[in-house]
Amino acid sequence: MKKYRHILVVLTALMAVSCADWLDVQPSDQVSEETAFSSVAGFRQTLNGVYVELNSDNLYGRALSCGMIEVLAQRYDVSDEFTRYYPFTTYDYTGATAQDQISNIWETAYTLIANLNKILENCEKRRGSVLSDEYYHIIKGEALALRALLHFDLFRLFGPVYEGNENLTSIPYYSEFSLNVAPSLQAAEFMTNVITDLENALVELKDDPVIANGVSGKTGDTFLAYRNLRMNYYAVEALLARASMYVGDTKRAEELSQDIIDKHDRSTHFPFITSQQITASEPDRVFSTEILFGLQNLNVDLLYSSLFDASRLKSESLLAPRSSIISSLYTNINDYRYRTSLRTTAEVGGTIFSVFQKYMGGDSLYMQMIPMLRISEMYYIKAEIQLEKGLETDAMQTLTEFLKHRGVDSPSILTPQALLDDEYRKEFFGEGQLFFYYKRLNRSSIPNATSTSGTVSMNSAAYVLPIPDGETQYN
Repeated sequence: MKKYRHILVVLTALMAVSCADWLDVQPSDQVSEETAFSSVAGFRQTLNGVYVELNSDNLYGRALSCGMIEVLAQRYDVSDEFTRYYPFTTYDYTGATAQDQISNIWETAYTLIANLNKILENCEKRRGSVLSDEYYHIIKGEALALRALLHFDLFRLFGPVYEGNENLTSIPYYSEFSLNVAPSLQAAEFMTNVITDLENALVELKDDPVIANGVSGKTGDTFLAYRNLRMNYYAVEALLARASMYVGDTKRAEELSQDIIDKHDRSTHFPFITSQQITASEPDRVFSTEILFGLQNLNVDLLYSSLFDASRLKSESLLAPRSSIISSLYTNINDYRYRTSLRTTAEVGGTIFSVFQKYMGGDSLYMQMIPMLRISEMYYIKAEIQLEKGLETDAMQTLTEFLKHRGVDSPSILTPQALLDDEYRKEFFGEGQLFFYYKRLNRSSIPNATSTSGTVSMNSAAYVLPIPDGETQYN
Protein backbone atom coordinates (compact mmCIF):
# COMPACT_ATOMS: atom_id res chain seq x y z
CA MET A 1 0.00 0.00 0.00
CA LYS A 2 1.41 3.25 -1.14
CA LYS A 3 1.22 5.26 2.06
CA TYR A 4 0.69 2.50 4.60
CA ARG A 5 4.00 0.76 3.95
CA HIS A 6 6.11 3.78 4.78
CA ILE A 7 4.44 4.94 7.96
CA LEU A 8 5.52 3.79 11.39
CA VAL A 9 3.91 5.96 14.02
CA VAL A 10 2.64 9.42 13.17
CA LEU A 11 1.66 11.78 15.93
CA THR A 12 -0.35 14.72 14.71
CA ALA A 13 -2.52 17.28 16.40
CA LEU A 14 -5.33 18.44 14.20
CA MET A 15 -7.35 19.70 17.13
CA ALA A 16 -6.53 21.85 20.11
CA VAL A 17 -7.49 20.70 23.58
CA SER A 18 -10.70 22.17 24.96
CA CYS A 19 -12.61 21.20 28.07
CA ALA A 20 -11.84 17.56 27.38
CA ASP A 21 -8.14 17.64 28.18
CA TRP A 22 -8.05 13.86 28.07
CA LEU A 23 -6.83 14.44 24.54
CA ASP A 24 -3.31 15.47 25.49
CA VAL A 25 -1.87 15.38 21.97
CA GLN A 26 0.91 17.84 21.30
CA PRO A 27 1.95 18.98 17.81
CA SER A 28 4.63 16.68 16.49
CA ASP A 29 6.27 15.56 13.32
CA GLN A 30 6.89 11.90 12.70
CA VAL A 31 8.74 10.52 15.70
CA SER A 32 10.71 7.38 16.28
CA GLU A 33 9.03 4.31 17.68
CA GLU A 34 11.52 4.19 20.55
CA THR A 35 10.64 7.72 21.62
CA ALA A 36 6.91 7.27 21.17
CA PHE A 37 6.71 4.28 23.50
CA SER A 38 9.38 5.10 26.06
CA SER A 39 6.88 6.50 28.55
CA VAL A 40 3.26 6.29 29.59
CA ALA A 41 2.80 9.77 28.18
CA GLY A 42 4.06 8.53 24.82
CA PHE A 43 1.55 5.69 24.77
CA ARG A 44 -1.23 8.07 25.72
CA GLN A 45 -0.23 10.56 23.07
CA THR A 46 0.03 7.95 20.35
CA LEU A 47 -3.37 6.43 21.11
CA ASN A 48 -4.94 9.86 21.41
CA GLY A 49 -3.44 10.70 18.05
CA VAL A 50 -5.50 7.89 16.53
CA TYR A 51 -8.67 9.29 18.05
CA VAL A 52 -7.81 12.69 16.60
CA GLU A 53 -7.20 11.24 13.15
CA LEU A 54 -10.58 9.51 13.18
CA ASN A 55 -11.90 13.04 12.68
CA SER A 56 -10.17 13.25 9.32
CA ASP A 57 -12.38 14.40 6.44
CA ASN A 58 -11.56 11.04 4.86
CA LEU A 59 -13.12 9.18 7.78
CA TYR A 60 -15.65 10.17 10.42
CA GLY A 61 -15.02 13.89 10.25
CA ARG A 62 -16.96 13.95 6.98
CA ALA A 63 -16.90 11.04 4.51
CA LEU A 64 -18.14 8.27 6.82
CA SER A 65 -20.46 10.32 9.01
CA CYS A 66 -22.45 12.93 7.09
CA GLY A 67 -20.74 13.13 3.70
CA MET A 68 -20.25 10.48 1.05
CA ILE A 69 -21.76 7.62 3.07
CA GLU A 70 -25.02 9.53 3.54
CA VAL A 71 -25.18 10.38 -0.15
CA LEU A 72 -25.00 6.62 -0.79
CA ALA A 73 -28.01 6.23 1.51
CA GLN A 74 -30.01 8.76 -0.55
CA ARG A 75 -30.17 11.25 2.32
CA TYR A 76 -29.73 14.40 0.25
CA ASP A 77 -31.08 15.73 -3.03
CA VAL A 78 -27.67 16.41 -4.54
CA SER A 79 -27.38 18.79 -7.48
CA ASP A 80 -25.74 17.34 -10.59
CA GLU A 81 -23.45 20.38 -10.39
CA PHE A 82 -22.09 19.21 -7.02
CA THR A 83 -19.34 17.24 -8.71
CA ARG A 84 -17.75 15.97 -5.48
CA TYR A 85 -20.84 14.01 -4.42
CA TYR A 86 -23.14 13.62 -7.41
CA PRO A 87 -21.48 10.41 -8.74
CA PHE A 88 -22.35 8.68 -5.47
CA THR A 89 -26.07 9.40 -5.95
CA THR A 90 -25.99 7.13 -9.01
CA TYR A 91 -23.41 4.67 -7.59
CA ASP A 92 -20.97 5.53 -10.34
CA TYR A 93 -17.57 4.77 -8.82
CA THR A 94 -15.60 4.89 -12.08
CA GLY A 95 -14.71 8.58 -12.34
CA ALA A 96 -11.57 10.18 -10.96
CA THR A 97 -13.48 12.28 -8.41
CA ALA A 98 -15.17 9.26 -6.85
CA GLN A 99 -12.05 7.10 -7.03
CA ASP A 100 -9.94 9.73 -5.28
CA GLN A 101 -12.37 9.89 -2.35
CA ILE A 102 -12.63 6.12 -2.14
CA SER A 103 -8.84 5.77 -2.20
CA ASN A 104 -8.48 8.39 0.55
CA ILE A 105 -10.82 6.44 2.82
CA TRP A 106 -8.88 3.22 2.22
CA GLU A 107 -5.44 4.74 2.77
CA THR A 108 -6.38 6.79 5.84
CA ALA A 109 -8.08 3.86 7.58
CA TYR A 110 -5.26 1.40 6.92
CA THR A 111 -2.69 3.97 8.04
CA LEU A 112 -4.46 4.25 11.40
CA ILE A 113 -4.64 0.47 11.61
CA ALA A 114 -0.85 0.41 11.17
CA ASN A 115 -0.50 2.86 14.05
CA LEU A 116 -2.78 0.75 16.22
CA ASN A 117 -0.74 -2.35 15.48
CA LYS A 118 2.39 -0.54 16.59
CA ILE A 119 0.65 0.44 19.82
CA LEU A 120 -0.41 -3.16 20.41
CA GLU A 121 3.05 -4.50 19.63
CA ASN A 122 4.64 -2.12 22.11
CA CYS A 123 2.04 -2.83 24.78
CA GLU A 124 3.45 -6.35 24.93
CA LYS A 125 7.08 -5.22 24.78
CA ARG A 126 6.74 -2.63 27.54
CA ARG A 127 4.24 -4.15 29.93
CA GLY A 128 5.64 -3.76 33.41
CA SER A 129 8.65 -1.69 32.37
CA VAL A 130 6.62 1.27 31.07
CA LEU A 131 2.96 0.36 31.41
CA SER A 132 1.28 -0.58 34.66
CA ASP A 133 -1.29 -3.36 34.44
CA GLU A 134 -4.12 -0.83 34.57
CA TYR A 135 -2.80 1.17 31.64
CA TYR A 136 -1.76 -1.94 29.74
CA HIS A 137 -5.28 -3.36 29.76
CA ILE A 138 -7.04 -0.07 28.95
CA ILE A 139 -4.69 0.89 26.12
CA LYS A 140 -4.65 -2.60 24.67
CA GLY A 141 -8.43 -2.89 24.90
CA GLU A 142 -9.07 0.43 23.22
CA ALA A 143 -6.51 -0.26 20.49
CA LEU A 144 -8.01 -3.68 19.72
CA ALA A 145 -11.48 -2.17 19.54
CA LEU A 146 -10.38 0.67 17.27
CA ARG A 147 -8.59 -1.80 15.00
CA ALA A 148 -11.81 -3.79 14.74
CA LEU A 149 -13.89 -0.66 14.15
CA LEU A 150 -11.77 0.50 11.23
CA HIS A 151 -11.53 -2.94 9.66
CA PHE A 152 -15.27 -3.49 10.05
CA ASP A 153 -16.19 -0.23 8.35
CA LEU A 154 -13.73 -0.94 5.54
CA PHE A 155 -15.43 -4.31 5.14
CA ARG A 156 -18.88 -2.74 5.15
CA LEU A 157 -17.71 -0.48 2.32
CA PHE A 158 -15.45 -2.72 0.23
CA GLY A 159 -16.56 -6.22 1.22
CA PRO A 160 -19.39 -8.18 -0.36
CA VAL A 161 -22.96 -8.24 0.86
CA TYR A 162 -22.35 -10.75 3.63
CA GLU A 163 -25.34 -13.10 3.71
CA GLY A 164 -24.88 -15.81 1.11
CA ASN A 165 -21.43 -14.53 0.14
CA GLU A 166 -19.40 -15.59 3.17
CA ASN A 167 -16.85 -17.39 1.00
CA LEU A 168 -16.20 -14.49 -1.36
CA THR A 169 -12.82 -12.75 -1.17
CA SER A 170 -12.99 -9.44 0.64
CA ILE A 171 -10.08 -7.29 1.86
CA PRO A 172 -6.93 -7.66 4.03
CA TYR A 173 -7.07 -7.81 7.82
CA TYR A 174 -3.92 -6.59 9.56
CA SER A 175 -3.50 -8.25 12.95
CA GLU A 176 0.10 -7.08 13.21
CA PHE A 177 2.25 -4.35 11.75
CA SER A 178 3.72 -5.25 8.38
CA LEU A 179 5.46 -3.45 5.55
CA ASN A 180 3.92 -5.93 3.11
CA VAL A 181 0.42 -6.11 1.76
CA ALA A 182 -1.55 -8.81 3.57
CA PRO A 183 -3.66 -11.30 1.62
CA SER A 184 -7.34 -10.59 1.12
CA LEU A 185 -9.48 -12.89 3.24
CA GLN A 186 -12.77 -14.58 2.62
CA ALA A 187 -15.62 -12.59 4.10
CA ALA A 188 -16.31 -15.07 6.90
CA GLU A 189 -12.66 -15.21 7.97
CA PHE A 190 -12.41 -11.43 7.87
CA MET A 191 -15.44 -11.00 10.12
CA THR A 192 -14.13 -13.68 12.48
CA ASN A 193 -11.08 -11.46 12.97
CA VAL A 194 -13.28 -8.42 13.66
CA ILE A 195 -15.30 -10.31 16.24
CA THR A 196 -12.21 -11.88 17.84
CA ASP A 197 -10.62 -8.46 18.29
CA LEU A 198 -13.80 -7.15 19.91
CA GLU A 199 -14.20 -10.15 22.23
CA ASN A 200 -10.56 -9.74 23.28
CA ALA A 201 -11.10 -6.02 23.81
CA LEU A 202 -13.94 -6.79 26.23
CA VAL A 203 -11.60 -9.00 28.25
CA GLU A 204 -8.99 -6.24 28.43
CA LEU A 205 -11.61 -3.64 29.41
CA LYS A 206 -13.32 -5.68 32.13
CA ASP A 207 -12.15 -3.13 34.72
CA ASP A 208 -12.91 -0.07 32.60
CA PRO A 209 -13.92 2.70 35.02
CA VAL A 210 -17.03 3.30 32.88
CA ILE A 211 -18.56 0.16 34.41
CA ALA A 212 -18.51 1.48 37.97
CA ASN A 213 -18.53 5.22 37.41
CA GLY A 214 -20.20 5.85 34.07
CA VAL A 215 -18.86 8.25 31.47
CA SER A 216 -17.04 10.37 34.05
CA GLY A 217 -14.54 7.54 34.42
CA LYS A 218 -11.75 7.68 36.96
CA THR A 219 -11.40 10.78 39.10
CA GLY A 220 -7.99 12.43 38.94
CA ASP A 221 -6.85 10.77 35.72
CA THR A 222 -7.90 12.61 32.57
CA PHE A 223 -6.81 9.72 30.36
CA LEU A 224 -9.37 7.50 32.07
CA ALA A 225 -12.10 10.15 32.14
CA TYR A 226 -14.62 11.15 29.45
CA ARG A 227 -15.16 7.49 28.67
CA ASN A 228 -17.82 8.23 26.04
CA LEU A 229 -15.06 9.86 23.98
CA ARG A 230 -13.13 6.59 23.92
CA MET A 231 -13.82 2.98 22.99
CA ASN A 232 -15.05 2.04 26.44
CA TYR A 233 -16.43 -1.30 27.56
CA TYR A 234 -20.04 -0.58 26.62
CA ALA A 235 -19.06 0.91 23.27
CA VAL A 236 -17.19 -2.31 22.49
CA GLU A 237 -20.24 -4.33 23.48
CA ALA A 238 -22.36 -2.20 21.13
CA LEU A 239 -19.92 -2.55 18.25
CA LEU A 240 -19.77 -6.29 18.83
CA ALA A 241 -23.57 -6.42 18.78
CA ARG A 242 -23.52 -4.54 15.46
CA ALA A 243 -20.91 -6.90 14.02
CA SER A 244 -22.77 -9.95 15.32
CA MET A 245 -25.93 -8.79 13.55
CA TYR A 246 -23.89 -8.36 10.38
CA VAL A 247 -22.86 -12.02 10.37
CA GLY A 248 -26.24 -13.30 11.53
CA ASP A 249 -25.25 -14.24 15.08
CA THR A 250 -28.46 -12.95 16.62
CA LYS A 251 -27.93 -14.88 19.87
CA ARG A 252 -24.75 -12.96 20.70
CA ALA A 253 -26.21 -9.68 19.44
CA GLU A 254 -29.25 -10.15 21.68
CA GLU A 255 -27.09 -10.82 24.76
CA LEU A 256 -24.95 -7.75 24.17
CA SER A 257 -27.74 -5.34 23.31
CA GLN A 258 -29.78 -6.42 26.32
CA ASP A 259 -26.79 -6.00 28.64
CA ILE A 260 -26.41 -2.39 27.54
CA ILE A 261 -30.15 -1.73 27.76
CA ASP A 262 -30.15 -3.09 31.31
CA LYS A 263 -27.26 -0.83 32.34
CA HIS A 264 -28.12 2.50 30.76
CA ASP A 265 -31.09 3.57 32.87
CA ARG A 266 -28.84 4.98 35.58
CA SER A 267 -28.08 8.71 35.47
CA THR A 268 -24.38 7.98 35.08
CA HIS A 269 -24.71 5.41 32.30
CA PHE A 270 -25.97 6.88 29.04
CA PRO A 271 -29.39 8.16 30.16
CA PHE A 272 -31.98 9.20 27.60
CA ILE A 273 -32.00 12.81 26.48
CA THR A 274 -34.69 14.98 28.09
CA SER A 275 -37.08 17.49 26.57
CA GLN A 276 -35.36 20.21 28.62
CA GLN A 277 -32.02 19.44 26.98
CA ILE A 278 -33.39 19.64 23.45
CA THR A 279 -35.32 22.87 24.06
CA ALA A 280 -32.50 24.73 25.81
CA SER A 281 -31.07 27.90 24.29
CA GLU A 282 -28.18 25.74 23.08
CA PRO A 283 -29.98 22.46 22.38
CA ASP A 284 -28.24 19.11 22.58
CA ARG A 285 -28.85 18.15 18.95
CA VAL A 286 -26.80 14.93 19.04
CA PHE A 287 -28.45 13.61 22.24
CA SER A 288 -25.00 13.38 23.77
CA THR A 289 -26.02 11.63 26.99
CA GLU A 290 -27.02 8.58 24.92
CA ILE A 291 -23.78 8.33 22.96
CA LEU A 292 -21.80 5.22 23.87
CA PHE A 293 -18.82 6.42 21.85
CA GLY A 294 -18.39 9.68 20.03
CA LEU A 295 -15.61 11.82 18.64
CA GLN A 296 -14.92 15.33 19.81
CA ASN A 297 -14.49 17.42 16.68
CA LEU A 298 -13.58 21.05 17.27
CA ASN A 299 -14.17 21.78 13.58
CA VAL A 300 -17.76 20.60 13.50
CA ASP A 301 -19.00 24.14 12.89
CA LEU A 302 -16.90 24.23 9.70
CA LEU A 303 -18.56 20.99 8.67
CA TYR A 304 -21.92 22.71 8.97
CA SER A 305 -20.90 25.88 7.17
CA SER A 306 -19.25 24.01 4.30
CA LEU A 307 -22.01 21.45 3.63
CA PHE A 308 -25.32 22.29 5.28
CA ASP A 309 -25.74 26.05 5.76
CA ALA A 310 -28.49 26.86 3.27
CA SER A 311 -28.28 30.56 4.11
CA ARG A 312 -24.90 30.83 2.40
CA LEU A 313 -24.52 27.81 0.11
CA LYS A 314 -25.82 27.43 -3.41
CA SER A 315 -27.41 24.21 -4.63
CA GLU A 316 -24.18 23.06 -6.28
CA SER A 317 -22.44 22.91 -2.88
CA LEU A 318 -25.31 22.09 -0.49
CA LEU A 319 -26.18 18.77 1.14
CA ALA A 320 -29.83 18.85 2.17
CA PRO A 321 -32.91 16.64 2.08
CA ARG A 322 -36.08 17.78 0.37
CA SER A 323 -38.54 19.24 2.87
CA SER A 324 -41.35 17.12 1.42
CA ILE A 325 -39.46 13.91 2.23
CA ILE A 326 -38.68 15.04 5.77
CA SER A 327 -42.33 15.96 6.34
CA SER A 328 -43.50 12.56 5.14
CA LEU A 329 -40.92 10.76 7.29
CA TYR A 330 -41.34 12.73 10.51
CA THR A 331 -45.11 12.62 10.75
CA ASN A 332 -45.00 13.73 14.39
CA ILE A 333 -43.61 17.26 14.63
CA ASN A 334 -42.89 16.71 18.33
CA ASP A 335 -40.23 14.14 17.45
CA TYR A 336 -37.03 15.36 19.13
CA ARG A 337 -34.97 14.52 16.05
CA TYR A 338 -37.12 16.66 13.81
CA ARG A 339 -37.30 19.53 16.30
CA THR A 340 -33.55 19.75 16.86
CA SER A 341 -32.07 19.03 13.45
CA LEU A 342 -34.52 19.26 10.55
CA ARG A 343 -37.36 21.67 11.34
CA THR A 344 -35.87 24.70 9.59
CA THR A 345 -36.50 25.00 5.85
CA ALA A 346 -34.93 27.09 3.10
CA GLU A 347 -35.55 27.62 -0.58
CA VAL A 348 -32.44 27.12 -2.69
CA GLY A 349 -32.53 27.12 -6.48
CA GLY A 350 -36.32 26.88 -6.49
CA THR A 351 -36.49 23.80 -4.23
CA ILE A 352 -37.60 23.77 -0.59
CA PHE A 353 -35.05 21.92 1.53
CA SER A 354 -34.87 20.99 5.20
CA VAL A 355 -31.70 22.36 6.74
CA PHE A 356 -29.69 19.68 8.55
CA GLN A 357 -28.53 21.33 11.79
CA LYS A 358 -27.17 18.48 13.91
CA TYR A 359 -23.59 19.67 13.45
CA MET A 360 -23.96 23.42 13.90
CA GLY A 361 -21.24 23.34 16.55
CA GLY A 362 -20.63 25.51 19.60
CA ASP A 363 -18.44 25.86 22.66
CA SER A 364 -19.91 23.05 24.77
CA LEU A 365 -18.57 19.53 24.46
CA TYR A 366 -21.94 18.12 23.44
CA MET A 367 -22.02 20.58 20.54
CA GLN A 368 -18.73 19.19 19.21
CA MET A 369 -19.56 15.49 19.20
CA ILE A 370 -19.83 13.17 16.21
CA PRO A 371 -21.78 10.07 17.30
CA MET A 372 -20.19 6.72 16.51
CA LEU A 373 -22.29 4.34 18.63
CA ARG A 374 -25.47 5.18 20.49
CA ILE A 375 -27.92 3.47 22.83
CA SER A 376 -30.82 3.57 20.36
CA GLU A 377 -29.16 1.00 18.10
CA MET A 378 -29.37 -1.53 20.91
CA TYR A 379 -33.15 -1.12 21.02
CA TYR A 380 -33.33 -1.49 17.25
CA ILE A 381 -31.24 -4.67 17.39
CA LYS A 382 -33.51 -6.04 20.09
CA ALA A 383 -36.62 -5.25 18.03
CA GLU A 384 -35.13 -6.73 14.85
CA ILE A 385 -34.31 -9.99 16.61
CA GLN A 386 -37.82 -10.12 18.06
CA LEU A 387 -39.15 -9.74 14.52
CA GLU A 388 -36.94 -12.59 13.31
CA LYS A 389 -38.45 -14.76 16.04
CA GLY A 390 -41.96 -13.84 14.89
CA LEU A 391 -42.62 -11.77 18.02
CA GLU A 392 -44.18 -8.80 16.25
CA THR A 393 -46.08 -7.55 19.30
CA ASP A 394 -42.90 -7.59 21.39
CA ALA A 395 -40.97 -5.79 18.65
CA MET A 396 -43.61 -3.09 18.41
CA GLN A 397 -43.56 -2.70 22.19
CA THR A 398 -39.75 -2.35 22.20
CA LEU A 399 -39.90 0.38 19.55
CA THR A 400 -42.89 2.12 21.14
CA GLU A 401 -41.20 2.25 24.54
CA PHE A 402 -38.06 3.67 22.95
CA LEU A 403 -40.00 6.30 20.99
CA LYS A 404 -41.37 7.79 24.20
CA HIS A 405 -37.83 9.08 24.66
CA ARG A 406 -38.06 10.81 21.29
CA GLY A 407 -41.22 12.71 22.21
CA VAL A 408 -43.41 10.28 20.25
CA ASP A 409 -46.12 8.73 22.42
CA SER A 410 -47.95 6.87 19.67
CA PRO A 411 -46.04 5.99 16.53
CA SER A 412 -47.80 5.96 13.19
CA ILE A 413 -49.68 2.76 12.45
CA LEU A 414 -47.02 0.77 10.62
CA THR A 415 -45.86 -2.80 10.64
CA PRO A 416 -42.96 -3.31 13.06
CA GLN A 417 -40.56 -3.80 10.11
CA ALA A 418 -41.70 -0.59 8.41
CA LEU A 419 -41.38 1.25 11.71
CA LEU A 420 -37.87 -0.12 12.20
CA ASP A 421 -36.88 0.97 8.69
CA ASP A 422 -38.21 4.46 9.36
CA GLU A 423 -36.35 4.57 12.66
CA TYR A 424 -33.02 3.88 10.97
CA ARG A 425 -33.79 6.75 8.59
CA LYS A 426 -34.72 9.11 11.43
CA GLU A 427 -32.28 8.21 14.18
CA PHE A 428 -28.95 8.09 12.36
CA PHE A 429 -29.27 11.12 10.10
CA GLY A 430 -25.74 12.34 9.38
CA GLU A 431 -24.15 9.43 11.26
CA GLY A 432 -23.36 7.04 8.42
CA GLN A 433 -25.35 3.96 9.44
CA LEU A 434 -28.30 3.88 7.02
CA PHE A 435 -26.41 2.68 3.93
CA PHE A 436 -24.84 -0.11 5.96
CA TYR A 437 -28.29 -1.13 7.25
CA TYR A 438 -29.56 -1.44 3.70
CA LYS A 439 -26.46 -3.38 2.67
CA ARG A 440 -26.67 -5.80 5.59
CA LEU A 441 -30.25 -6.60 4.63
CA ASN A 442 -29.37 -6.61 0.92
CA ARG A 443 -32.33 -4.41 0.07
CA SER A 444 -33.08 -4.53 -3.65
CA SER A 445 -34.45 -0.99 -3.55
CA ILE A 446 -34.26 1.91 -1.11
CA PRO A 447 -36.13 5.22 -0.79
CA ASN A 448 -34.69 7.83 -3.12
CA ALA A 449 -33.78 11.43 -2.32
CA THR A 450 -36.07 13.22 -4.76
CA SER A 451 -39.63 12.05 -4.05
CA THR A 452 -41.70 10.82 -1.14
CA SER A 453 -42.58 7.52 -2.79
CA GLY A 454 -39.75 6.91 -5.26
CA THR A 455 -37.08 4.26 -4.91
CA VAL A 456 -33.63 3.47 -6.25
CA SER A 457 -32.75 -0.04 -7.37
CA MET A 458 -29.76 -1.54 -5.58
CA ASN A 459 -27.43 -4.44 -6.35
CA SER A 460 -23.95 -5.64 -5.47
CA ALA A 461 -22.39 -3.14 -7.87
CA ALA A 462 -23.99 -0.33 -5.86
CA TYR A 463 -23.34 -1.81 -2.43
CA VAL A 464 -19.67 -2.71 -2.93
CA LEU A 465 -17.15 0.09 -3.42
CA PRO A 466 -14.21 -0.77 -5.68
CA ILE A 467 -10.90 -1.46 -3.99
CA PRO A 468 -8.33 1.15 -5.11
CA ASP A 469 -6.00 -0.05 -7.85
CA GLY A 470 -2.96 -1.96 -6.64
CA GLU A 471 -3.99 -2.02 -2.99
CA THR A 472 -4.37 -5.80 -2.62
CA GLN A 473 -1.45 -6.89 -4.77
CA TYR A 474 1.67 -8.43 -3.26
CA ASN A 475 4.84 -6.40 -3.76
